[in-house]
Amino acid sequence: MDFRLVINGLGHAFLKEFGCFCARCQRDEHVANTSASIVGTDKKNGEVAWHCLVDTGLGVTRSLCDYFSPADARLDWLLFSHWHPDHTLELNRLGETLRRMARNRNTKFIRIPAWCRNGTARWLQKNYSYEWYRHLRPYISEEVSSPGAILEAVPLGIEGIKITPVTVSHYTADIDPLTFKNKLYSSASFVIETESKKAILLWDADNMNEWILRPETDEQAHARDLMIGADYLFIDCLEWSVEEVQGFNTGHLSFYTVKKYASVLHPHQTLIVHMSGHEDGEGNCGYGWSDDRWESEAEKAWKSSGLEGSIRVPTIGEEFFL
Repeated sequence: MDFRLVINGLGHAFLKEFGCFCARCQRDEHVANTSASIVGTDKKNGEVAWHCLVDTGLGVTRSLCDYFSPADARLDWLLFSHWHPDHTLELNRLGETLRRMARNRNTKFIRIPAWCRNGTARWLQKNYSYEWYRHLRPYISEEVSSPGAILEAVPLGIEGIKITPVTVSHYTADIDPLTFKNKLYSSASFVIETESKKAILLWDADNMNEWILRPETDEQAHARDLMIGADYLFIDCLEWSVEEVQGFNTGHLSFYTVKKYASVLHPHQTLIVHMSGHEDGEGNCGYGWSDDRWESEAEKAWKSSGLEGSIRVPTIGEEFFL
């Protein structure tokens, strides 16, 4: 089987903010929350034989419809990086349309194998109880590991690809659904490996993942080693420089921290996703920037910092061969 990663969306939580006049919010093109598909195709006939979806926020189902032909439409796995609405909001739409697809094909609907961490599972059961029991067959990582831990690989059941979750800090998602003041680590990045390529999905992380820069334990060192030298590093870049607003951590990375993380992870290509810039404030770098502007400014800063590899912004529907 041949594998490729396809971008379904790269937008931040609000996509277009109500009442905002900035150029980013006034754009006309299709936008979707940050998400990707890992697609396996049959080497003999090129047909889609396997599909793993990572996160299903707003606009993602439309992206899937635009990319997959009706004959190729399928979903074999669903992975959740965390429980936030911009990564889960289309769970009902996705599940219900898959049920309708099975009925139209005269086949039995099989609940979607879905991987998530324990904290995310608790939030999903709270916020999406109908979808949890009607649409999903959960595979829960029963742990509360702190950031920088390598978890067991997702049991995909196919050869030629391995997806390994790594725990990360994401301040605004690391919350216990029963007692909001309590911390409950709930977020994961994903290391995707085939025989020839490695891709890292490091979105919705924050600047408190110090283990990436300075591991304090052997476990954290092993996690960082696993992430070093990726062919593709997809990384959160919500802001250009601001990571606190009115004294509160945004829970995301600025371009400043993206550069620090990339300087130790040495990816061949760095691909920034989840951009907003609103937090930087009107008149400052990042605010209202188009994806093209984000890319051009990031490229200039990358070169001036002497960082390895390239940096750019991917597009919806873009393929990265694995």
